[in-house]
Amino acid sequence: MEKRRERLLEEARVLLARGGFEALNLRELARQAGLTVPTIYNLIGCKEDVLLAVAAGVLTEIEARTTPEADDDPLALAAAVVEESTRLFEEDEDFYRAAFLAVEWLDQGGQHHAEVARIYAWVGHMMEAGVAACRAAGDLEGRIPAALLAELITRNFRMNCRGWAFGHHDIAEFRRVALGDLYVTLCADATADFRTVLTQRIAGLTAPAVQAGTMSKRSQTSRGESQ
Repeated sequence: MEKRRERLLEEARVLLARGGFEALNLRELARQAGLTVPTIYNLIGCKEDVLLAVAAGVLTEIEARTTPEADDDPLALAAAVVEESTRLFEEDEDFYRAAFLAVEWLDQGGQHHAEVARIYAWVGHMMEAGVAACRAAGDLEGRIPAALLAELITRNFRMNCRGWAFGHHDIAEFRRVALGDLYVTLCADATADFRTVLTQRIAGLTAPAVQAGTMSKRSQTSRGESQ
């Protein structure tokens, strides 16, 4: 039974990657997996249950990559969700994009809201753990509640997920902007020394874009002068 369930979820991933949420229907899933629709209901449930099972698998993958180590740098821990999730998404963007949009669809539709909320709550918990680690290390002043900082970071991360999922920017830009949002939010409560570290990180994220813009202007100037 467990092997059949795993096969179903593997085929569901394939269908999502190929055609997104609309391509996932139980008849096609049953055909691809060599099973029947009633068997899908017995093993997992309806289409929404299949989507949630797939999403839970994605969450498990991200959790495995963000397991904190005892000697982790606090800032690295705070950025772990952004860093590891974007690395994971990059491995199969079509599938992870479709999976995220499916979860968003379930959330907006109000179906299985508690389960979807649990998925997003985990992201918030990881963000809060990272903020707490920075505070424990003396990098944050403690003037702003860790839960509030984590909430702001999580909200921005989700918005960046949406932008990437809808094709507004690529995975590299997703990672860059999400990390920038994280660093800027932490700056609001950072000690002077930690703020210096954060501003250096922010500068490192924006430097390539600034340099590219500068090169473009120089190129235009050169062309203008030669003309």
